[in-house]
Parts: sequence; C-alpha cells; structure tokens
Amino acid sequence: MKAHALVYDNFITSELVDNQFEGTLAIDDHGIIFFCNGFFLNLLERHENQVIGKNINTLLPKCQLLETLKHPYAIWGETLKINHRELIIKRYPLIYHDQPVGAVLKTLFTDMNIAREVSAKITQHHTPAVCSNLHTCMDIIGESEKMLLVKKLARKASRSISNLLVTGESGTGKTIMVEAIHSRSIRRDAPFVKVNCAAIPENLLESELFGYDEGAFTGAKKRGKPGKFERANGGTLFLDEIGDMPLYMQSKLLQAIQDKRIERIGGNTPIDLDVRIIAATNRDLTQMIRDKQFREDLYYRLKVLEINMPSLRDIPEDIPHYVDGLIQKLNLKLGLDVKGFTKKSMVTIKNYQWPGNVRQLENFLEQAMNYSDDAVIDASKLFINPWSTDAKVSLNEQVKLPEKDFNKVIDATEKELIINAINTCKGNKTKAADLLNMHRSVLYKKIKRLEISL
Repeated sequence: MKAHALVYDNFITSELVDNQFEGTLAIDDHGIIFFCNGFFLNLLERHENQVIGKNINTLLPKCQLLETLKHPYAIWGETLKINHRELIIKRYPLIYHDQPVGAVLKTLFTDMNIAREVSAKITQHHTPAVCSNLHTCMDIIGESEKMLLVKKLARKASRSISNLLVTGESGTGKTIMVEAIHSRSIRRDAPFVKVNCAAIPENLLESELFGYDEGAFTGAKKRGKPGKFERANGGTLFLDEIGDMPLYMQSKLLQAIQDKRIERIGGNTPIDLDVRIIAATNRDLTQMIRDKQFREDLYYRLKVLEINMPSLRDIPEDIPHYVDGLIQKLNLKLGLDVKGFTKKSMVTIKNYQWPGNVRQLENFLEQAMNYSDDAVIDASKLFINPWSTDAKVSLNEQVKLPEKDFNKVIDATEKELIINAINTCKGNKTKAADLLNMHRSVLYKKIKRLEISL
C-alpha cells in the first residue's frame, strides 16, 4: 500500500468533495479497504476500525470490486444489497502508470424507490416545451484536477438562477454540461428549450426566439406562434453557438434579458417572462468584441457565471474514463459486449491529441467496435485509426487492395490470414488462434462468419 500512498491520498482528497449524501468505499490492489465514508459505515452498521484494513470479501463479497481489479473498466448501474437496503452503484478502477492499483465503489441512487421515482418522472414528462432525455450529472466524466473544478462550478451553477456562459472547443461536451446543470437545478421540472443560433437562418431567428402574432408577415399562422422565450418561461433557454448570432439580433436579445420581457413580431403587448439564459460557444468572444463582432454589454449579461470545458489534450489522465463510459454507451447502441482496449492501445489513445475532442473519440470508438471482433480491442490491428496520417491498412504484404467494397476487402484479407495460419499450424485451430493473437472462440466465430471450409 505504501507504493501507491500518493494515489490513495489524491483519491481521498478528490472524493471527499460534496459526498455527504452518497456512499464511497475504496480498496487497494490486494482487496484491502483503505477508505470508507460515513454513509457506507452507517449502511454496514460498523465503526471505522471494523472496516478499514479488512478484506472486501469479508464485508461485501457481492460488490465485485475484485472483478474491477482484474478487468479495470468502469461499470455503472449495478444493484447491490446491503443489510436489506438495495442500492444502485458504480464501480471503477484507480489507475497509476496504466496499472490498476485499487478500485472504487460509489452509490448512484441510495434507494431503489428513489430510482423508480426518477424513472417515473422521466417517462411521465410529456409537456411539448420540455426537452426529454436530458443528460444528467452522471454523464459528466473525469476525475482530473481540471474536471473536478468543472464539476464544482457546475454544482454551484445548478444551485443558481443567474445566467451562465459555457465555453470550450468543439466536441468538449458543452451541451452535456448545460443539460446536466438544468437537470440538477431548481428548474429541473420546468421547460428546457434549446436554440442553435448557427443552424437557424438569420431571417427566421427573430421569429424563432420571440414568436409572432397573426398577420405579422405573409405566411404567418393564424393566431400567431409563441417563440422559444415563451416556451422556456419558468425554465431554461439554452442558446447554443451564441457566437454565431448576428449583431442586430444580439441587441434584441440584450434588451429581452435586461427587461425580462419580450414582444412578438407584429404584436404590441409586452409579455413578462422568467427565463434563465445559458449560452455556449466554441468561439473567442473577447476577440470577437475587439473585432466588433460581438456586443460587450451582451457578453457581460451572459457571463454572470462561466464554465470553460477543457479539451482532451489538457486532461489526458481522464481519457481512460471517457473510453470506459463511451464503450458502455456504445455497447447498448450496437448490441455488443466490448470490455475495452489492450494496455498498449490505451497508451496510444491517451497520447493522441484528439483535435475533435470527445466527439472524435466517440467516433473512433464506434469505428473500432464495429471493425473488431475482440472483447478487448488491439488498436494496432485496426484498419483505420486517427493518429495515422495516411490511414495505413494492416494487411498481409502479398494482398493487394482491389477496387471494390471496403468491407469485402477486410473480409477477404481476414479469410486469407486465417487460412494461412491454420495451414501453417497443420489444422490445429488452438495454435492458429495463438499465432493470430486472438482467442480460440473468436477464431471459430470468424471461421463461421467468413464461411471458411477446412
């Protein structure tokens, strides 16, 4: 335990933040409990000296933390019963120099009744103005110093009604952050309305935001139409890509924020509103102000609170956490059971700069999971990867790429490699699987899929 004392100390320092309502327990690489907070002590009905230093199997044999040490991937949403109380938990590894040195168990929901109530609220929300299936705080991944600061600022923002500006490069998760803040705020049961300022044509943006009265213009609907501000009344209006809003609309938006009221196009009756504004952008608004492209007064109206989302290259230590979380998401989407990547692959993935950030990482993972038949993926065997400037294809030197469907090229190459390996091993499929560096069951699966006759 002394060898990893710094890791454990850092863990305790970071995990003690804002945890009086959740349980946290951690073991070292020998399965010995080195941390257990008061919440878990109460659940276990034990004193600290009866828990710290004990083997996890003696207290919670069904928690599977030892399994996390063997297979260091994060698992979310499992159930665990402690003294007749059923919890929903997550477990994840503590990594040091790419090796698991411990594992953590945390509660997501401390009571199944709460979990069912939350689920019921989600399924019962059918108000048209409310955007369903929003991300929550559980979707915010990362344990680095920078991400812990982001989470701290997000908690503070969720307790406030002040306007908020979320900045960061494209693909850093700004929308997820905004949705999570709304989901945790006092306005969580009120409407959440999103407007992409870059996607709406300039001539339609004003009517989209403020609505219009009957007869306001040719083609206007009878009885008019409420705008996004009205639909968000009592809740949150999310102005995404605010840096792309034209200047003339910036002045109208500023007026609406200052007055807390709007008028529909073609109308003359002011409509009082209670709307929290959250804006997001990947552009440098301070430079845009200097270039006279963004109003300084609007900037300060929006930036009462601010959260800057770090790029992946600034938080490489969090990349394994993102990989684990995205693999779980993609497993559900694709119907797969991928466990992760080899250790060598994870080093490569961590060292890559990821200019497209989390969005690019997710795209790569989905490609890798589609192309690989292995539960643990070796990135060096993939046909395409983002860190290869010329997208090299790992094929047998004797195989030439014909001008035909890419998937057929892959299948033809795999088929030839498998046949050559089995012939080399004189028909012994176990030895052929070792030669190909794949599990025997995977080899049989490929033989069947590729219709290889032996």
